[in-house]
Amino acid sequence: MSELPQEHIDLVFSLKAMRRGLLLAILGSLLLIVSIATIANPVMAMAFLGTVLRNFVALVLALAGVALFLVGFYFMFVPGVTELKESDPDYATPAVLIEYGYMFGLILLIFGILFAWSAFGQLMQVLSFLLLIIGTIGMIILCFKLYSNEESNLYVIAGFLLIVGVFIGVAMLASYILMYLALGKTIRRYSTSKTTRLGTT
Repeated sequence: MSELPQEHIDLVFSLKAMRRGLLLAILGSLLLIVSIATIANPVMAMAFLGTVLRNFVALVLALAGVALFLVGFYFMFVPGVTELKESDPDYATPAVLIEYGYMFGLILLIFGILFAWSAFGQLMQVLSFLLLIIGTIGMIILCFKLYSNEESNLYVIAGFLLIVGVFIGVAMLASYILMYLALGKTIRRYSTSKTTRLGTT
């Protein structure tokens, strides 16, 4: 790494942070899916003795899944995108949408849950949904921007899956997996190449 241009080092550092964050988000999402399956799926439910134990296991899995997702996405992936913007201004627009959309969306969602019984809480939930959609739009733009620079089909497929993921949650998970794989290829490329920026030769 020390022989690479400084801008390459910065790019790789940002991309690695994004990739680590996606990995935790993927693992967290899978735990949430298993948690739901533990309650809803009769086959999974039979693996546990008694409703109390089954519900306890589901709760533990859900809490672990939420924690992993929040840490990975909000404390690793989003900061990684922000650092990517600093390394390459070409990513400024999606970075701003992701940062403000997801961050403020989460904050308003928390207030919406805390005050769910009131009109204020319901308003916060609506606003949080709109901001999270803005964050998702930023993710879609990021995928297409990475595709434009890297010409990796995984990015563009991930972008389309993000669009579908607004309506079908599992598609969002699939897009994270594809982004994780695509970022791995990009990191390997920029860890060894001497191009001056993403997408150039």
